[in-house]
Amino acid sequence: MDYLPQPGINSVSSIDKLNHYKKIFTHNKKKDNTILLLKKKEFDIFYSCKRKYPLLVSETITSLTGKTDPNEPPIDRRIIEDPFREDIEVPSKYQHTLNDYLKYMEYGGSMGHNAPAGQHKTNLEIYYETFLLSNITPQEMVFNSGLWVLMENWCKYLGKHNGITNIRVMTGSIPSEEQEYNLNGVKMNIPLKMFKIVCFEFINKPGITFLEILIANNAAYYVSPTINKFDLSPFLVADKSYNWFQNFSGIDISFLLEYYGFNNKNIKPFRNIISMEIMLSHALKQLMKKSNWFGYLIYSPSLNHLEHKWEECKKLEKEFETLRYHEQFYELTKKRLLRDKEISLNLKSFQNSSKLFKKISTLRSANKTHNTKTHSKPYYTKPHSKTYTKKHKPTKK
Repeated sequence: MDYLPQPGINSVSSIDKLNHYKKIFTHNKKKDNTILLLKKKEFDIFYSCKRKYPLLVSETITSLTGKTDPNEPPIDRRIIEDPFREDIEVPSKYQHTLNDYLKYMEYGGSMGHNAPAGQHKTNLEIYYETFLLSNITPQEMVFNSGLWVLMENWCKYLGKHNGITNIRVMTGSIPSEEQEYNLNGVKMNIPLKMFKIVCFEFINKPGITFLEILIANNAAYYVSPTINKFDLSPFLVADKSYNWFQNFSGIDISFLLEYYGFNNKNIKPFRNIISMEIMLSHALKQLMKKSNWFGYLIYSPSLNHLEHKWEECKKLEKEFETLRYHEQFYELTKKRLLRDKEISLNLKSFQNSSKLFKKISTLRSANKTHNTKTHSKPYYTKPHSKTYTKKHKPTKK
């Protein structure tokens, strides 16, 4: 790994102070020496140049979270084109490109925000910072647009609680132990899980840090759009399993709390004090319905099934207000299915015309009939034709 310059460093003392954060990620032996600390206006990014996405993003939650400064023009994502772009504080070779993510989207992936765009609307400059690729993690689309949205909103609602203060949410990911997946030529490490470390203090209980950890698989999770409330407690890490989490994530919770000024000697859970349920407004129900439809399109097993689902989806255009993103995933899924079909047809053509293939097939049949083991390697490998789901992942490197 080449030398990685630390952004905003002007002196040796500054280097020592900023490098102090690296202790956060030294809980286990899986040490990542490529982590950069990127200080943004409303959040901190602990970025892994090795993985090409953040391992942790830390932000505060207040009663003003998600609101725009009265002196600034309103921010409406529906009418603003998403300004995804590289972070100039990170060398380009340590970032995925927009084209890389486009390839990932063919397999059901998305560009997942760690610091949510909707919760950083103080002004346009701060809002745009959330679209830096240093704040983006490869997330499965149904998960990102469904369950993850509920977790984000639950965290946001904590800002409305009058009895608590100093609310901090630290969003991170647990990388796949496999170094990379090959997504039609793009090599990418896709996190196994996403998590949120949530901590705060009660105004009338000083000196106590209340903390919980929400964790979920980075995979499709369908939330019913007809329910009125959703319980997040099944996604809580048991308070007696923090060591497991630390070993799994590499994060030292005690040092993380110390780094942000919390008492790390007196930590208590809050699941029995603060409700872990989130009420689903009409808007959230609509988002869950939209999320499910991403899955219906992305995981279509065939072109005919995809076209059928797309025709059904188009009937919801008025209800959804726009099908811009659904159409994008429809087109990308269609592109992948067509490509896989062409590969499959070419392979069948080869199999039918190749004398060598027929000879190999005959030998294999004979081996199978006589239950004889063979150690010869196959002359071809049948390509995958299914989508990237929990049961079927892209080709490993």
